[in-house]
Formats: sequence, C-alpha cells, structure tokens
Amino acid sequence: MSKIKYSIEARAYDIIGLAAHDFWVLRNEKGNVLGQLHGLATNTENRIKPIGTIGDKLKFYHFGSRAILLGLNPNCDLNYIKAGQKSKLMFSESSDAVLDRWDNAVKALPYLNSLDVPYTPFGILGLAHVNSNTAYTLLGQLMGIPVHNFSGCWQPGCRNADKILTSSQLEIMRYPQDLSDIDFA
Repeated sequence: MSKIKYSIEARAYDIIGLAAHDFWVLRNEKGNVLGQLHGLATNTENRIKPIGTIGDKLKFYHFGSRAILLGLNPNCDLNYIKAGQKSKLMFSESSDAVLDRWDNAVKALPYLNSLDVPYTPFGILGLAHVNSNTAYTLLGQLMGIPVHNFSGCWQPGCRNADKILTSSQLEIMRYPQDLSDIDFA
C-alpha cells in the first residue's frame, strides 16, 4: 500500500454571502487539486446552471485531472475553488486509501444521474430541498467520511440525502463495501 498522503476536503462556495454550495475536493501529497465532486442544477439540454429552476435536475459531476484520467467529463474541467473559501480537511491517509473512498463515490455517479432527481428551484423555504448540498451530503456518505456543516451560511438541502437514496441503498453503496461486481447503471 502507498504511503503517500492524499486528502479529501469539504469546501463551501459562497453564494452572495447568504448561502453556500458545498462540495468535495481531492488533493495529492503536494496539495494539488486532482478532482472535485459536485451536485449541480442541470437543465434539459444538460447545461449546468448557477441556480436551479422548475424543470431542472440535480446531476452529479466529477471535475479535474482524475476525472479526465478516468474518462469522465473530458471536455469539462470546471473549477469551483476560490481564494478565501471555507474549507475543512475531512480525511487524509495513503493515496490508496483516499482514492478507494473517492472512487467509490465516482463509481456511483452514473447511477445517481440516471435517477433524474428534480432540483428544488430557488431554494424555496418550506420545501424538502434537494440540491447541491444534498449531493454533497450523499457523496460524503458514499465515501464513508464525515460531512462537515459550515457555520455562518445557509446550506439548504444538507440533510435530505434520504430523498435520493433509501438507507438500504446507501448501505449497499457506502464505502468500504466491495463494489467491484456491482453495476450501478
């Protein structure tokens, strides 16, 4: 097993000082970003939108050099990391241990996207929000790492992962399950 330390961090993308879009970042031993995992509002033409509206879907994305290496999103290397963002290191271990967790979540992305989960429009109060923060929570659970709740900003949808997967589905898909023989498609 590799002794090189990789890490997974939670990050919060500020939305006009009121709310946050939470996401995951994979870094190598030098601190370079290898990947980002996001849930984003996506319209019927499969275009990512900054704010979801009626009819949009929550789609799961993997960006960065690791995504390109794995043949995912080769034409789309978006970066949501900005200077001064809130971030928290959530898991650091050998490269093998970190990549096992990260890749567990990545393997689930095609299945999650096949669910055509409706995106809660505009973060309307009173609704059971299903949005980017729901995806953040679910992806953290799939990696088997704690989900950090950033203080000082509204994070609607963080606690609604059960609106996408049942607890039994999550248990089957959660790291460290052996998913080598499971086809999520």
